[in-house]
Amino acid sequence: MILGNPIAIGNTAKIYLSENKIVKVFNDFLPDTESINEANKQQYAYSCGLPVPKVLDVTKINGEQAIIMEYIKGETLGDLMFKDKEQTEYYLDISVHMQLEIHSIIPDRIEPMSDKLFRQIESVNELDKRKKNDLLKKLESMTYENSSAMGTFIYLI
Repeated sequence: MILGNPIAIGNTAKIYLSENKIVKVFNDFLPDTESINEANKQQYAYSCGLPVPKVLDVTKINGEQAIIMEYIKGETLGDLMFKDKEQTEYYLDISVHMQLEIHSIIPDRIEPMSDKLFRQIESVNELDKRKKNDLLKKLESMTYENSSAMGTFIYLI
């Protein structure tokens, strides 16, 4: 698959538009399970009726983890706001409504945030054993509360 130039670059991946599909290629420093875990969360959100792209495949491209998903043509609310500042309140209302919809879903099949953080800390090769242990102890000292949202909130004790 020829990807060309990315259409977006984030902290964990590069996003490409290829063959009328979106391809998210993860950075190589992430755990080998990152793409499948993210795809599972996205498929769950999709199954709940949230407006997210449908996952078509989880694969490797040039040795890197990748998720291939449907391309949904459109503009972001941010882009629309900048184009028509008089409609800012309208677009903010849409954004708030969407956030409320997301947070109304009680997740039952999503990896708890504590497990995700533990897995990510364990997989980092750039940290020595002492630093990893310190981070893991800090993580264990936190309490977790399931929310009525698509995730878990973490509170420091």
